[in-house]
Amino acid sequence: MKNYAQLEMGTVEMTMPDTNSYTTRKAYIEAWGRYFEQRMDVGWEGYLITLMFKHIPGSEAARLRVMEQELYRVYATHLSRLFRQPNAPRNRGKLPIWIASPDYPVAKQEKQMLGDVRINNGLHLHVAALCHRDRRFAGSMVNHFADLMHIYIHGQHELLRMDIRPIETEEQYVVGYGFKTVVKRASIGVDGMIVLPRTSNEVR
Repeated sequence: MKNYAQLEMGTVEMTMPDTNSYTTRKAYIEAWGRYFEQRMDVGWEGYLITLMFKHIPGSEAARLRVMEQELYRVYATHLSRLFRQPNAPRNRGKLPIWIASPDYPVAKQEKQMLGDVRINNGLHLHVAALCHRDRRFAGSMVNHFADLMHIYIHGQHELLRMDIRPIETEEQYVVGYGFKTVVKRASIGVDGMIVLPRTSNEVR
């Protein structure tokens, strides 16, 4: 199995055996944790974003399809706020990197955070995000989302709530926590993860 993000700074490539065993899933998440640690060591900012949704009827697969489309919409909106021309040569190597995964609440703290939005059987998305410091605004990404939440969340879409928290220490642990369902549930597994941008040509 090969899962990759074709980024302007180079190809981030994770090559794993053609299996979705527990060992493979665990190694894959650990590899992303090390990648986040390396990027943050050279100045990138790390964030853990939780996306929670309105009630989505249907099976788990149907819900995940809707959530994936909402993820693409939010990422594209976010990208337009970071750069006027994302594909311009001056922005090579600066596009935000989002690694998303379905998740179910298990920890007590997470259940409290989700509170009254424990719908869709608790299914939501976790995003481990990396943001380059060279962007259109100088402030905190947390403040950015707080100030512009009405741009990302409004009535005609299925996204209900976003929680954004900076990753300040223990990058590998935080990334592993965000992707715990990938490790624990083979039915979701590595194939259930979404890496953005998929290719630089897809970001316009």
